[in-house]
Amino acid sequence: MMLLAASLPAVVPPPDEGQLRPGLDPTQVTPGLLGFLMTLFMVIAVIVLMRSMVGRIRKVRYREQAAEQHRNHTSTAETPAIPDTPLSAEAPHTVTGPGR
Repeated sequence: MMLLAASLPAVVPPPDEGQLRPGLDPTQVTPGLLGFLMTLFMVIAVIVLMRSMVGRIRKVRYREQAAEQHRNHTSTAETPAIPDTPLSAEAPHTVTGPGR
């Protein structure tokens, strides 16, 4: 660690930093509008994909929680007694409920 800290002041930038070679135009070495648009597209795509992934993970987690609650509820609930006699054709089923 001390060696790294001691070597940092020894790095001196070249005297012509910030100047281009003769014959180069600054627009040739910068990303320009196309580079900016591609970077912007990639950032937007990553944000959309991350939001989609978070939503899908949340949906899977909620489904698992709901299934666990359903399993707990059905295991603790008592099952009603099922009659051993089959339903006869003489006694038709009538549906009763609200509005009937």
